[in-house]
Amino acid sequence: MRINMQEKIKEVLTNKPNTKDNDFYLMYWIWNEEFYNLKGEKMNHADSFDHINVMRLLRLLNNKDLTHPSAIARARRKVQENHPSTRGRLWEKRHKEQLQVKRDLGYQTTGDQVI
Repeated sequence: MRINMQEKIKEVLTNKPNTKDNDFYLMYWIWNEEFYNLKGEKMNHADSFDHINVMRLLRLLNNKDLTHPSAIARARRKVQENHPSTRGRLWEKRHKEQLQVKRDLGYQTTGDQVI
């Protein structure tokens, strides 16, 4: 994961509220900035991320010019864990259901904790 990824994710989550519950929107904003910041032969500055073709996107991901989607999702989870203001509507819902899911999976629980 890039060193400042969590800070960048926090900034996007704060400034673009629709990204709090949707990793696809979050990836768009992260990749859009990364694409814009590419230098040299990797990018024709007349290009726009909105008009990139799939093969070029996959090539950029394969060459690690864009952050891997799982790294973005992992950073988002960590940021939302540590900064409640970055959480969306679905965060609390998912965490409320967590204990029941663990029970359904057969984990032993006492009260609101898993043993």
